[in-house]
Amino acid sequence: MIIFLREKFIAQIMIFAITIIFGIGTLLLFDQVGNPFGGSGGNDEVVLKIGRTKVYRTEFEQRVSNQINRQQQQNEGFRPVDKEQVEQDVIEGLVQQHILLAATQISDAEIKRYIRSDSDQVSNYNFYHRRGLSELYLQDFRLRMSSDVLRNGIQGLELVTDAEVEKEYRRENDKAKFKFIQFQNHEYNSITTVEDAEAQTYFEENREKYKVDDQVNLKFVKIDPRNFVSDDMVEAYYNEYKEKEFKTPEVVKARHILKRVPNDATDEQKAEVKAKAEELLKQVKDEVANGTEFAELAKTHSEDGSAAQGGALRGRHPKLPPGDYFARGLMVPPFEKACFDELKPGEISELVETQFGYHIIKLEEKKPEDLQPFDLVKGNINNRLVEIEGTVKARTVVDDLLFDVEIYGYEEAIKFEQYKDLSLIVKDTGLFPQDENDIPKIGSKREYRGLIDRVFEMNVGEIDVVDAKKANGQTKAYFVVMVLEKKIRAIPTFEEVKDTVIEDLKQEKAKQMSFENAQELLSKREGDESLETLAEKYTAVEGILTTEQKVQESKLFALSPLNPYIAGMDSSQDAMFAAFNMALNEVKGPFRGEYGAYIVQLVERQEPDIERFESDPADKNRIRRSLLQSKQSDLYNSWIAGLKEQTPQWVHPDYR
Repeated sequence: MIIFLREKFIAQIMIFAITIIFGIGTLLLFDQVGNPFGGSGGNDEVVLKIGRTKVYRTEFEQRVSNQINRQQQQNEGFRPVDKEQVEQDVIEGLVQQHILLAATQISDAEIKRYIRSDSDQVSNYNFYHRRGLSELYLQDFRLRMSSDVLRNGIQGLELVTDAEVEKEYRRENDKAKFKFIQFQNHEYNSITTVEDAEAQTYFEENREKYKVDDQVNLKFVKIDPRNFVSDDMVEAYYNEYKEKEFKTPEVVKARHILKRVPNDATDEQKAEVKAKAEELLKQVKDEVANGTEFAELAKTHSEDGSAAQGGALRGRHPKLPPGDYFARGLMVPPFEKACFDELKPGEISELVETQFGYHIIKLEEKKPEDLQPFDLVKGNINNRLVEIEGTVKARTVVDDLLFDVEIYGYEEAIKFEQYKDLSLIVKDTGLFPQDENDIPKIGSKREYRGLIDRVFEMNVGEIDVVDAKKANGQTKAYFVVMVLEKKIRAIPTFEEVKDTVIEDLKQEKAKQMSFENAQELLSKREGDESLETLAEKYTAVEGILTTEQKVQESKLFALSPLNPYIAGMDSSQDAMFAAFNMALNEVKGPFRGEYGAYIVQLVERQEPDIERFESDPADKNRIRRSLLQSKQSDLYNSWIAGLKEQTPQWVHPDYR
């Protein structure tokens, strides 16, 4: 709550919005009239209208392509991407951006004032301005500040009751423990048999499972933007701008303890909090003098989100080595004055009053203004120059090369004088499927996002330039690529995938056999017989390695509907839910888990310690923050939905 506009207090509630909003490389700025991409659109077709804003087909389809690529990287090829769903998601994201910016009008003057408040922002602005890209940087900040306005508005709302906090505490701390007998699926694989007729039937019932994706074979030349930025260029940039861009400001590292004053507190309530804070200040100074760490006292007494970190303030400056440093301009004025102008390292402040309450601050370290050495920043300079200058130069070269390749062919084109210094090489990938994680002769598709999507859209014999992106949206490399050959997605014949089908069916049978073996053993239980006694009655199925069963024990676990993993055992939602409806020492099962079948016995229940909860403000604050984040997310979604209903929209029939 202390770091002005930078504190990520509810970052998690805004993940979807922030994902949509941020990223200079894919920035979208909506004005109130006309094209969100900064141009008229020319002859490009309008596919989406939001109010008076128009979105054109070229940019829309590029966004869809980028999103498909991101999902494929996240899926790692295990699940196909639904293009129609992605199109709807992109439309939804564009609508939400429009609504956000329309609801939070921020002037250019406000944006520039905010940039001037931070020396790093000023340096970055100057960097883009020198390259004619200052508008891009300003656009990015308009979106950042719009998000901050909304986030700060939501943060001020109190949405969580004490009863809800206690209920969540009870859920988290109501825990159970099992003893269990495990029947592992993989042990039954070796004794399962599959007849050809069975496998044929299984294949016919699960044909889509064995569908082979489209495949392509590519010829390509790679142009890397890094090859257009030299060490001399990096050093020259540092020497020219070191005084403006590479001076680190004065920074400090501090911890604090906050006694919070409610927003609507009366003068009497405020005086009461201050009196308690004064008593606490004396106690803190006495205990620190006797050897107690300030951080431990902050964990116990602070009513701020930083309590869990011992009162440390997470405001590390990007120009400094790792550590919790912050510069001027990030804290509210009274707090900043104490840290920068009044305290010496090691000293503890008197009470510092801010709009949040009363602070007890310990200054741990102070670093004066300094010049960053070249070795520390040369990597960042290189990345900047590659992003701006290297990418532009590479794009010019690749456009020329495309023209030459189309006329003279790859082998002749790369011999031309203008390309000799680049040492270009022509390569073929060979056939590979769309879900391949590594592109032959190129590398991981995670490192070259968008490349696979584009080449699978191309026709045999087609040549094009493909801009492959890094995860942050910047250009990784350009490719002049031609599709040499294509194989269309199809379901193979049974004979072509027979071995795979048989192995899949064997695993299905093994799961069923392990479950039936567990059922058989449980049926032998008599009366209140213990799990240990029951395990002695186990008779191994002929052919498996486990000839006797042993009783194992899980760790304590809480009920978690979204994550059914039982520590020390397996993921089994059925077993987890059963645990909290079983009597102590009751035996139940069998339950199916991810890796086997289980007979379980409830051997321990740990009830929530309500007295501890009542006396532990840190735990209450943690749970309240978590619940608040969830509710604020719901509130944000409702707010967006309400504004969305009031915003006229038109979508091209192709995307409805």
